[in-house]
Amino acid sequence: MTNPLLPGTLTTTGAWTRVISECLKDAGVDPRPLFEQAGIDHDEATQPDSRIPDSKLRHLYPLAIQATGDDAFAMRLGAYVKAHSFHALGLSIMVSSTVEDALQRFKRHSAIISDSGHIEMIYAADRCRFEVSVEKDAHGERLLPPIAIDTFMFGVVTLMREITEDDSLSPILVKCCSSSPSDTSAFPEAFGCPIEFDQNKEVLVYHVDDLATPVRYANESLAKLHDDITEGFIKNMSPEFEDELYRQILKELPNGELSAEKLASRLNMSLRKLQGKPQQQNTSYQQLLDKARKELASKYLSNTRYSITEVTFLLGFASSASFCRAFKRWFDMSPSEYRQQL
Repeated sequence: MTNPLLPGTLTTTGAWTRVISECLKDAGVDPRPLFEQAGIDHDEATQPDSRIPDSKLRHLYPLAIQATGDDAFAMRLGAYVKAHSFHALGLSIMVSSTVEDALQRFKRHSAIISDSGHIEMIYAADRCRFEVSVEKDAHGERLLPPIAIDTFMFGVVTLMREITEDDSLSPILVKCCSSSPSDTSAFPEAFGCPIEFDQNKEVLVYHVDDLATPVRYANESLAKLHDDITEGFIKNMSPEFEDELYRQILKELPNGELSAEKLASRLNMSLRKLQGKPQQQNTSYQQLLDKARKELASKYLSNTRYSITEVTFLLGFASSASFCRAFKRWFDMSPSEYRQQL
């Protein structure tokens, strides 16, 4: 799969944007102008293997609410969420052994839905908290709005009922970060339990006994097969990330000292995400920075218009001494010796 996204771009599966498109159509709203306003190509975005930048998807939700006039749009949207809305993950969930097994799969493989979100399952006494947190950009803004997580949680609850063929299976409490809509009646009816709005975390609270509910078509072999497919897809979602990040470092370094924080801000992503992705590919951010500095050092010193002091600044070193030490490590000679041999 080709990936035209910028390095480090956090994305959501196109299967999810297809849900939004279908819901808008059934509400009598043409989705194409809304997608266009959000900077999203409708036809490409609704392909199941596509990935949509969360920074753009974040703008689509309020446009959908405005167009439908429904501030409880999450519940309308959640009714359209099916197993295939979760890409290959949905297939493994359908054949999981129990509700707990299915929820654990959401936790392990949530990146296939959106790599802006993170899931934790916290057990205490007779309860389990299924908690969803969302990445923030360099300005502290959530990359996905609360309505996106409300929809996801409703989709999870609905899917758990479907795979167990038990319409009464419900959490005992739901916490939402979103503000209370003008009409809250749809929420308790949809979730089958009390809802708390304006919370600092998004949580589904299940009784642990309900987690043992068996899945109707449980099949361990099929679940493992689809787990492998899911993991392979996640691994290949951004296969060129390291190369793209390296190119971005090369681009930014001449502007002076480059920190991981500054690069994360340039890429509109969290520092944790920036430092985590290269490590997943067995390369650290520092190694990529070192590689870029080495390449540029050779280039700059080959051009006599740059003094060693200027090269030091262009490569983001704090002092000429630290640059000379690094250069000696790279080329086994000083910058002056390197230039003399040219």
